[in-house]
Amino acid sequence: MRKLAITITTLLLCAVTALMLMSVGVIPVPEAFRRPVEQPAALPAAHHSTLHESTKYSAEGKPRLVIDNPRGNILVRGAAVEQVEITMFVEASAHTAQRAQEILDGISLAVTTLEEENRLLVSMPRLEPDEQARADLTIWVPGEMDLELRLGLGNVQVTSIQGELQAYTHLGDIDLQDYEGSAHLETHLGDIHVDSSRFTEKLTAISHLGNINIAASLAQSSVLETALGDLHLHLPADESYLLEGTVELGSIHIGVPFDGEQHEHSVQGTIGQGERRGSISARLALGSFSVTK
Repeated sequence: MRKLAITITTLLLCAVTALMLMSVGVIPVPEAFRRPVEQPAALPAAHHSTLHESTKYSAEGKPRLVIDNPRGNILVRGAAVEQVEITMFVEASAHTAQRAQEILDGISLAVTTLEEENRLLVSMPRLEPDEQARADLTIWVPGEMDLELRLGLGNVQVTSIQGELQAYTHLGDIDLQDYEGSAHLETHLGDIHVDSSRFTEKLTAISHLGNINIAASLAQSSVLETALGDLHLHLPADESYLLEGTVELGSIHIGVPFDGEQHEHSVQGTIGQGERRGSISARLALGSFSVTK
């Protein structure tokens, strides 16, 4: 009965995913579901026009940066800079060059500087079903900074940053490299990838539909969850953790020293060897869970 419920849940998740992808134009809507449009058969099919431009911004160096981008990628890099340096690349596509320019002109970035933080808000114009637009942000910041990043459709990449991180995306991947601090990472549809990083007090990584791959020193308290996807941990050889993991439907593979109990759908005990850094709670509904060194 439990496996049947998981299978039904999985099918529902796939259906919701298809609807999300159709709504943003990633996959086409089947002809049977489209609203019929009367159009003279003799008129030739219109060709899309695509326009793009790049704009630079800057903001004072504050200890915290908040970004909200409904459609586009966010890349944040730590560097030897004293202020926040921003490049926004925007692209718009429509049936005519005039309409593409109207969409392009309607994309804006509001930069607000407060006492302790900078806020970046990307605004998008309303789009017709056959139109597309995006705003990709590349941001250079001082190497130590707290980040709160929110995306609708797009990927997040954070590199060479020390601080506190919150990253949320509805449809897109989250990628961390050379990061140090606590973090909350969550994507509804996408993968989470972490490499060459070191977490401190807390780490939460949740992918509702996607894989999680982490090669890093985990936090004192790490919570890792995926509803439909695989979870793979690559741990340093000289660290150990108290692990409690469950897989509703899938497999478990522990490829590091292990002291505890492992069953078909659960594992509990100490993994790794050397310094005890913290605890790991791993939850998977459907997928494989593996730990290697």
